[in-house]
Amino acid sequence: MIRITGLVRVFNQVRSNLQVGLAPEDVKAFRELVAGTVRQVEEICARHGRPAQVLPGPSRMAYQFLKDLDLDNLPLRAADQVVEPRAPVRVRNVVGIAESTARQLWLNRGQLLSSATAREELVDQLRHHTGSVDKICRQHGQTPSALEVRTRGAYTYLSFVSNIDNLQNILAALVRAEEAGRDFTLPPSIPLEIHLLGMNSLWRFRRYANATILKANLGFLQAETSVWRAMLSSALIPNEPGRGRQMVTEFALSEEFNDILFEVESLAAPPAPITRGRIHDLQESFERVNRAYFNGHMERPILGWNQTLTSSKFGHYQPSRDSVMISVSLDSPEVPAALLDFVMYHELLHKKHGSTTLNGRRVVHSPAFRADERLFQDWEKAEAWLNQLARQQAARR
Repeated sequence: MIRITGLVRVFNQVRSNLQVGLAPEDVKAFRELVAGTVRQVEEICARHGRPAQVLPGPSRMAYQFLKDLDLDNLPLRAADQVVEPRAPVRVRNVVGIAESTARQLWLNRGQLLSSATAREELVDQLRHHTGSVDKICRQHGQTPSALEVRTRGAYTYLSFVSNIDNLQNILAALVRAEEAGRDFTLPPSIPLEIHLLGMNSLWRFRRYANATILKANLGFLQAETSVWRAMLSSALIPNEPGRGRQMVTEFALSEEFNDILFEVESLAAPPAPITRGRIHDLQESFERVNRAYFNGHMERPILGWNQTLTSSKFGHYQPSRDSVMISVSLDSPEVPAALLDFVMYHELLHKKHGSTTLNGRRVVHSPAFRADERLFQDWEKAEAWLNQLARQQAARR
């Protein structure tokens, strides 16, 4: 698999520039950045004799976004409108602490599963780390959303794990992964370690002198043993025929996978996100939906675009922050306002109905929820539209 360092970072930079608008004198450099990045990606892929479609999911979608960008119709800001660029906040050792935590969860999973005290002590440690990051951000007059990209990802991972319920779910996932690992024979001197953590790729595998390490995306939190077995088979027996990689990819396109990614990202969302996208405005969408379906009585949640292109889940409601995050994949001229409104309506229904627990599992799409969802005008057409968009995005991945 080809990896291109910095491609997702360029995508995020480009998207931020589009949101605030470009100064006329910056247009030429902006076009050169986009065109140059696309050309560089294609040259790298050509040298490997592979198409861009073999790039890891986030890189593929970032490349496609940049390639499809209409450089002749860029949003401009007024000449007298000044936007002060702010350097990302850098905090040392956060990435290392996240990596160490993922390993600690694997090595100490038995003790952590059997001891509530051990879990509480770990949670206290993690909250101390995230609290220190929060303090540094405040000293810079910023929030964790301003952290440098890798540091922000590590921060959101640690914040996610510091929730006791999330911690227990991760430990349960590692048990399923361990069970899958029993089907494979490894030298006793090179034991298998499985680290579940925040990362851009789906999984990474490497053999060391004293350990065999599989790092898996946190989105696999709800994956069943069969998915873990397929992932391990792809890593340990890469030339073995079968549909292991396909099963892993299919799960990565599922709502369960993408729901985790949205939730993790929301833990570093800015307090007042920009609602105006390149094409659509979330504030305008909320007002249309509120007026049409809630008689204007729905209290406005925090609205914002997410940082990552997604292909199968296009929105997320986070109850703890009362926030609706919409996938930037919908901020496209190919997406009509009615489709954005359908996603907005769906997420506001989560705010209205909340969740219930049934047989130990969280249920968010209750019968009452589904009944309300069908009140959306032409909801069947909107649902089909969304499914078609998901298929198109998945094909690009």
